[in-house]
Amino acid sequence: MADLRATIQNTINAFIENNTQAVKQKNTSLLSVALAKDCIRQYRPLSFIKRYPQFFKEQISNADYEAQMQHELHTMKDVAQNVTRTVIDTVERKATLWVETTVWTPESQSTVEVIFDLNFTEDGTQVSQVTEFVDTYESTKVLEQILEKMGAK
Repeated sequence: MADLRATIQNTINAFIENNTQAVKQKNTSLLSVALAKDCIRQYRPLSFIKRYPQFFKEQISNADYEAQMQHELHTMKDVAQNVTRTVIDTVERKATLWVETTVWTPESQSTVEVIFDLNFTEDGTQVSQVTEFVDTYESTKVLEQILEKMGAK
């Protein structure tokens, strides 16, 4: 189990680093590198997702997520992710990450807390499901700014 734990931790590190590099390199394909081809991404809480259907779906594929992020990556100048807590369950092949994500755009800087609940493939080398629980207070401010710029508010 120690080897599986190390493998899962390496996959977690790749997941976080690829999310960071995707912004820095403006390359959405990096967002899926540590994910299984059939990985499903879910957002929570559902009340937040339902409030902003133009930004979120309850469940999306890797390809849909990459397409969704294509525009967003180009609005970001930089990003930093600080993992403040990691819990790994090797028996269930799951991990929970608490992440403080700071995003810089040309107009602002914001820090959003995100909890990632990750499921892993049998060997732990890929993420098979991502559930992303977002800080609705900070995220709402960012999304409302985007809507205002789009003239949709």
